[in-house]
Amino acid sequence: MPDNKKYVELLWAEKYDRYEKGEKKPIEKPNLPFQVVETVNKPRIKGGYTISFFPEDEYPANYSKDWKNLLIWGDNKLVMSSLIKQGWVGKINLIYIDPPFFTGSDFTIRTKIGDEAIEKEPSIIEERAYKDTWSGGIASYLEYMYERLVLMRELLAENGSIYVHLDWHAGHYVKVMMDEVFGPGGENKLGFRNEISWCYRTGGAPSKEADFPKKHDIILFYSKNANPKFNKLKERVYYEKPFFTSLRDASGRYYADVLLRDVLQDKITLVLNNSKLLTVNVKPVINVSAECLNFLTQKSEGLLQVLLMATTDPGDIVADFFCGSGTTLATAEKLGRKWIGSDLSKFAIQVTRKRLLDIHNSKDLTENEKR
Repeated sequence: MPDNKKYVELLWAEKYDRYEKGEKKPIEKPNLPFQVVETVNKPRIKGGYTISFFPEDEYPANYSKDWKNLLIWGDNKLVMSSLIKQGWVGKINLIYIDPPFFTGSDFTIRTKIGDEAIEKEPSIIEERAYKDTWSGGIASYLEYMYERLVLMRELLAENGSIYVHLDWHAGHYVKVMMDEVFGPGGENKLGFRNEISWCYRTGGAPSKEADFPKKHDIILFYSKNANPKFNKLKERVYYEKPFFTSLRDASGRYYADVLLRDVLQDKITLVLNNSKLLTVNVKPVINVSAECLNFLTQKSEGLLQVLLMATTDPGDIVADFFCGSGTTLATAEKLGRKWIGSDLSKFAIQVTRKRLLDIHNSKDLTENEKR
């Protein structure tokens, strides 16, 4: 434990089982070779022809031509430990994860094919993971998260950052845990940067009369060191009458360009460095959304676009070790970032694979992002 009177630590049952004679035992890091199942160089395009995901004549300078993005099926603890053993320490610029929210839910995947609702029962591997994650209640969940966050910190570049997307179920526990793993921020600026609120207006009412409707998630934003890569984003805010400024756009509306807040909701109009405007839709994905894949935990590409633009540059490596429907990877692809994704669910890997293969033209975001 650090010799610091300001140090705070989260305790859970059996946490100190990993200590021997007062010393913390390192997390086991097996090195399992990845078995290549498929190598895809170009996407399938309707009509029988192919184009590159990201046109080679527009590759960022640091985007190596022999780079291969990785989509890995397996337990992310084993995936990350193998990456560490295979030389990936300090190589990843950004990690975004949307882990289980400690809702007590199982690994059954509920989705739709056409108009038919289907359920995919968990495999033996997923059943084992379910027991490891949930059988001991909050203690086993926290141990599960702690081991993985420690591995993620090793994989991050020195100026790298991590976003952890959670809600009210366990966000407060994980925040204290991340203070321990990454640092609490504050005076030394190490570790904690922001608690981002992702707000939404979807349907549903609280089950208890005394509750306000729960309509936001939190995204914990931490950096590995005190000087992370960060691109300050500005948003355009409109007013009915002069407020901060008397600036007016072509339609006569008053506006001001301000730094993007840590509250994200609805549609955000970003002001790029070339003064062009880019409207980003960060609303939740619902069944009528254009990007809906009928995947229960799917997040919007607009939300990931904001996060990636703020903390990475083209050619950087982005990882998502709970990739689910592949939103992080698809957004990284469209923004010209390299990516690594993994998931324990084979169904999630199949959904992500198809999603990536169906990207017809990735220039829609990269053209707008030139700043």
